Amino acid sequence: MRRLTALLPLCLLAACAPSAHVLVAADGTRSFAPCERAPRCAVSLAEPGPGGDTVAPLVAGTDAESAHAKLLKVLRAQPRCEILEDDGRYVHAEYRTALMRYRDDVEFLVRDDGTVDVRSASRIGWYDWETNRERIEALRAALAAGDP
Repeated sequence: MRRLTALLPLCLLAACAPSAHVLVAADGTRSFAPCERAPRCAVSLAEPGPGGDTVAPLVAGTDAESAHAKLLKVLRAQPRCEILEDDGRYVHAEYRTALMRYRDDVEFLVRDDGTVDVRSASRIGWYDWETNRERIEALRAALAAGDP
């Protein structure tokens, strides 16, 4: 029983840790891992997986550089959003829910043509009440409007 009690905090901390879901092929192309079994994820680049929802990629510009700049501008204007990683082609952001402060991971892969693939997933819980899909659609609308 003591071991179980000692392991519980570690398990809870692991659920709160950021995680990247990018797969890199031998030729260097990147894609997203499929969603886990729980229905709390939406993804544009990959088979959605058993718990995932497929969404269309975002269109942010006519080339990678303009798409990346526009994406960062929109993300920086989002409430409770923190950019954890950015290498110019891959962006990993963390969103926190307003009430319970749950953390969701949103990842982006910027393509040469200005298309941005996206994966949004809740870290904990079983069902996300369409939060991840709605977040992606809100980002799509902000990118289309040209301002955050």
